[in-house]
Amino acid sequence: MKSSGHKRERWLGVTLLATAALLADAAAAQARFGWLGLPPASIGQTVAQAETSLKAPLLAAPGQADAPCQKRSTAAQPGVVYVVDDGLITRVETRDKRYPSISGVRVGDDAHKARQVYGARLSVQPHLYFDNGLRLSVYSPDRQYALVMESNDNGRIIAMRAGMVPAVEQLEGCSR
Repeated sequence: MKSSGHKRERWLGVTLLATAALLADAAAAQARFGWLGLPPASIGQTVAQAETSLKAPLLAAPGQADAPCQKRSTAAQPGVVYVVDDGLITRVETRDKRYPSISGVRVGDDAHKARQVYGARLSVQPHLYFDNGLRLSVYSPDRQYALVMESNDNGRIIAMRAGMVPAVEQLEGCSR
């Protein structure tokens, strides 16, 4: 009988892990990048507020727990990095194709799609690390926030981020 109970506990543990993974994927399917980040958390929140919104902890990258500017992640949104500067979320970024923008552009899409979708609202600049890459930005009307997409030499979007200007405009999340 003991082995049957152990098997049942193991089965329940595996089932709970699988359910958590499915819920994370379902949440990812609903979340869309906008100027204020990736819901349910948003730019300008404290870590505690974001954790409450996400219903999950935001874990600091190794060696960054005490740094004034940190990159954090959560199991609630796999493949997403939150940049926390002096306790506030200033930027959210991903290289994961699961997370589209509000207008439907996502990592892996051709940069031409972003040009078509955003039209004249799109600011296009050369990418600093790619000969033919681009930095494609869409600013909020007050220009305090932006959605930024990066494309590589093949014209594919390889990263998407949203946040406060100027933090979101930098290639690296922390300027310190």
